[in-house]
Amino acid sequence: MATHSIPVQPESLYDQDFIAWTEKMAERLEKRDASALDWDHLAEEIRDLGRSFQHSLLSHLRNVQMHLIKWEIQPERRSLSWEDSISNSRAEIDSLLDDFPSLRGVLKEKFDKCYDKAYRQALQQTHLPKRTAYTRWPLEKVIDHGFLPQ
Repeated sequence: MATHSIPVQPESLYDQDFIAWTEKMAERLEKRDASALDWDHLAEEIRDLGRSFQHSLLSHLRNVQMHLIKWEIQPERRSLSWEDSISNSRAEIDSLLDDFPSLRGVLKEKFDKCYDKAYRQALQQTHLPKRTAYTRWPLEKVIDHGFLPQ
């Protein structure tokens, strides 16, 4: 009985060595060699790059929100560490918004969802009851470097 094997496609440079692939694609782009570009992977990586910056922005936003919530609901545990974390995340948000102005729309669109996650994370870290009251400050206050709850 004859057996037939299905030919296996060799791994692409993209699959073998991503860094080498990025260098090769950059060279081809610089040479304007459109016919030699890995179009599908390039499109995927460009989208992922944008998502990465969005993820970073939202991570910093959640961090600020979480620490502001903790600052409010556990005043006896306030620390310079929390204050530094708030300050550092605000600085990162500023930097990302300066470099990528279109992220302002993402910030506004995802603000409430981030607050919900930040609240759950704050309760998890503080071990306070699930319905612990807190204030939902507007975006302007959350990212204001001079604001800390009283």
